[in-house]
Amino acid sequence: MAKVFHRIRQSIVFRIGVLLLLTAFVAISSMVASYVISDAAQHDAEAINVSGFVRAMSYKLASTAQSGDYMATQELADALNKRLKKISTISNFPESDSSPAARDFQAVEQDWQQHMRPLLEAVAAGERDISSAELLATTDAFVNKVDRLVLDYQRIAEDKVEFLRIVQLGSLFATITLVYFSMFTLSRSVEQPLRELIASCREIARGNFRPRLAPLDSEDELGMLTQTIKGMSEVIDQTHRELEDRVKEKTKQLQQSHEVLDFQYRLARRISEGPLNGHEIERWLEEFSELTDLPDLDLCLMTPEGETPYEHLIYGEGNRSCEERECFSCSRSCGPAAGIEQRLYRFPLEADKRNYGVLVCSMPSHQLLHREQQQRLSAFADAITTAITLKERGEHERRVALMDERGIIARELHDSLAQSLSYLKIQVARLGRCTKNESIDREQVTEITEELKQGLNSSYRQLRELLTTFRLQVAEGGLRDILQRSVEQYREQHPEINIDFNYELEEIPLTPNEEIHLLQLVREASQNAVYHSWGDRVSINLVPGAGQRVLASIRDNGKGISDSPEKRNHFGMSIMQERASNLRGELDIHRCDTGGTEVAFSFLPEYARARQVESRDATDVFHSDRGAK
Repeated sequence: MAKVFHRIRQSIVFRIGVLLLLTAFVAISSMVASYVISDAAQHDAEAINVSGFVRAMSYKLASTAQSGDYMATQELADALNKRLKKISTISNFPESDSSPAARDFQAVEQDWQQHMRPLLEAVAAGERDISSAELLATTDAFVNKVDRLVLDYQRIAEDKVEFLRIVQLGSLFATITLVYFSMFTLSRSVEQPLRELIASCREIARGNFRPRLAPLDSEDELGMLTQTIKGMSEVIDQTHRELEDRVKEKTKQLQQSHEVLDFQYRLARRISEGPLNGHEIERWLEEFSELTDLPDLDLCLMTPEGETPYEHLIYGEGNRSCEERECFSCSRSCGPAAGIEQRLYRFPLEADKRNYGVLVCSMPSHQLLHREQQQRLSAFADAITTAITLKERGEHERRVALMDERGIIARELHDSLAQSLSYLKIQVARLGRCTKNESIDREQVTEITEELKQGLNSSYRQLRELLTTFRLQVAEGGLRDILQRSVEQYREQHPEINIDFNYELEEIPLTPNEEIHLLQLVREASQNAVYHSWGDRVSINLVPGAGQRVLASIRDNGKGISDSPEKRNHFGMSIMQERASNLRGELDIHRCDTGGTEVAFSFLPEYARARQVESRDATDVFHSDRGAK
C-alpha cells in the first residue's frame, strides 16, 4: 500500500489513472448492484402474485368444500399446495432463517398442512359438519396469515427498492466526488503547471532564459519537467552569457586585430613612400605598443657590420637588463629568455643573412606572450627590417645611379667639351706659332681666330645642351609629360620649325631605367634634328611595334646626315649608341629617300623579355617531359 501511495505521489498519470479506475469501479458497481437488486425484486413480485393467488384460492376452496364436491376440493387443494411449494421455491428460505417472511411462510404452510387442508377435505367428504360462518372464520384466519406473508414480500421488495435507491445515490455521489477530484487534480497538477511551462517556453523562445517558474513541490512528471526546464534554462542562460562574453572577447580581439592590420597597412604604405627616420620609427613603435597592450619594448637599430646600436628606442620601462655595450649577442638570439624579474622575447631584424638590430619585448617573469602577440611582434620586426633594407637598397641604387650618371657625364664631357677644348687647344697652338714668326700671316691669323670663335660658340652651345640634359628628370606625369614639355620648349625657341609629337605608349609598362634612357635618346635625336638638320619640320613618334617592341623615330626634312658624321662634331651619336645598347635595342640612323634624316630605335621592354623567358622555360619543360615519356 505504501508503494501505491508513493507511486500516486510521484506519477500524475498513475494518479489520474487511479481516479479513472475508481470512477469506472463505482459505475460498474452501481450497475451490478442495480442488476442484482432488480433481479431479486422480480422474484419478490412473483412471490406476491402467487401469495395473492393463494389467498383467492383459499376462499374458492372453502366454498367448494362446503358444497360437498370432494373431487373439486381435492384438485383445488392440490393446486393451492403447488402454489405454496412455488412460493417456497421462489423464497428459498433456509431452515435457520428467522426472518419475519420465513416465519410467516412457515406459519402459512404449517396451518395449511395441519389444519386447513384436512378440514376442507373432511368438510367436502361430509366427514365433518361445520357451519359456514365457522368455516369462513377459519378461512379468514388462514387468509390473514397469507396477507401477512404478502405484506412481508411487499416490505422485502420495498426494502430492495430503497436499497437500490441508496446504492444509486451513493454511486452518484461517489462519481461526482471522483469527477471533482479528477478535475481538481487536472487543474492543479496538470493545467496550471502546463500553463506556466508554456509561458516559460514562450519566454525562452523570446530569448529570456530566466523565466519566472512557480515552485512546484510535486514529485510527478510535471514537477520533474518543471525542474528539468528550469535547470535547462539556467544552463542555457549560463551558456548564453558565456557565449556573449566569448563573443565580446572575440569581437574585442577582432577589433584589435583589425586595428593592428590597419596599423601594418599604414606602416607598409608609409615604408613604400620612402625611408623612415628614427623619430618616425619611434612614433610607430609607440603606436604599436599601445595597440598590442605591450608596455615594454626595446628597438635596437644596428649596422650589419656593427656590434652596438646607433639607435636605441625604448617605450615603457624597457629591458632593465639591456646594456648597450653588449648588443651583439642579444641581436643574434631569438625566442623567449626567462630571467629573475623579466621574461624577454627577442625578434632579430634580419634579411638576407644581414642583421640590422633586434626588437625586445619585456614581460614579467610569471607572464607569457600569446602566439598571436608573438606573430604581431614578428610582423612589426619584419616591417622595420623591410624599411631598413629598402632604405639601404635605395641608397645603394642611388649610389650606383650616381656613379652611372657620373660616367655618363664624363663620357658626355669627353665626347663634346673635351674634344672641343682639344680642338681649341690645337687652334691656340697654331695661333701661337703664327705669332712667333717675324712675318705674321694676317689671313692665317684671321682664319684661326674665326675657327676659335666658331669652336667657342660650339663649345658654349654644347655646354648649354649638356646642362639641359643633366637637369632633365622624369616627374610624376611620366615620360609623356616630360617629352611634351621638351617639345614645347623647342617650339618656343624655334617657332620657325613645325614639330609633330605622337605618343602611344600609355599601356606599356616601362621601368624607370627604360624611361630615362629612352628620354635621353629621344632628347638627343630631337636636339640634333632641331639644331643641325636645317629643316622646317620635325616628327617625333613613340608607338608600340610588333612582338611587344617599342618603336621610337625622330625624322626631319633637313639637309640629311652626312656620310661621315664624326667629322661634323656629331658627338651625341656615340652616346645614343651606348644608350641603345643599355636597353638591348637596335638603333638605325640613316638618310631618308625624300630628304632629311631619320633616327629609328626599337627595343623589347623588360616585362616582355620576362614573359618570353617564362614561355621559353615552360616550352622546355614541356618538351623535356615528353622526351622523358
